[in-house]
Amino acid sequence: MKKTSEWLKEYQIILKKKYGQNFLSSDLYTKKIVKKSEIKDVDYIIEIGPGAGTLTEELEKTGLKVIAYEIDTTLKSLLEERFKNKNVEIIFGDFLKADLTPYKDKKIAYIANIPYNISSPILEKIFIETPNFVQASLMVQKEFGERIIATSGKNYSPLSVFVQYFCDVKKLLDVPKSAFIPNPKIDSVVLKLTKHNKYNVDSKDFFKFIHICFSQRRKTIRNNLKSIIDDVEYFLESCGIDSKSRPETISVEQYLNMYKEYIK
Repeated sequence: MKKTSEWLKEYQIILKKKYGQNFLSSDLYTKKIVKKSEIKDVDYIIEIGPGAGTLTEELEKTGLKVIAYEIDTTLKSLLEERFKNKNVEIIFGDFLKADLTPYKDKKIAYIANIPYNISSPILEKIFIETPNFVQASLMVQKEFGERIIATSGKNYSPLSVFVQYFCDVKKLLDVPKSAFIPNPKIDSVVLKLTKHNKYNVDSKDFFKFIHICFSQRRKTIRNNLKSIIDDVEYFLESCGIDSKSRPETISVEQYLNMYKEYIK
């Protein structure tokens, strides 16, 4: 079986910094990612950014239909040849601009090696536009992964609340720099996000509220909310929140309770 480097050389592919291209090249890690993801009970697997198709090839072995979105059209010949006569559909275009309406009511498993600069928009698109997705296995920079799984402290952010509102989050494995072509500057981590239905509020409005709560991290929650709530002291007391608390010390459940009180 051809190595990733051999596919790239054969098709004279030059990797592009503007797309944040670091292609997974280790068969060992592709097997680990697919095995640990435990993909089941879904209609499709959607892969975001297949690159040279190393992970795609392992996903195809699951027997499930794989739909892969690739923004770099110079990979067209390579991917079409590699997955000719296989249960893989390659869609060339920007996933962030893709129409996901056909998958709105489908059970989807996402899998992706996400560039740092578009990680948050991709997560938001998945959660909002395909609300019935089942799970997502995401390979992200280690620092970004720490922000997603944080429950308090300096890494805890609106993103942490956003992801944990929708999903149970589990770290699957670390992936070293050496597993990629070219080697990135820092190591990566694979997280599994499993959709839950614990909460039932208007997601978009809730996250607007969260961004206001985190608008000035070094300020107290009282200071951040006074722009939208008149008697903020009474409001926080009714929610059981210390008005001197900082945003990074308040849990997802507490934020939900605050939001429900806010919209009464």
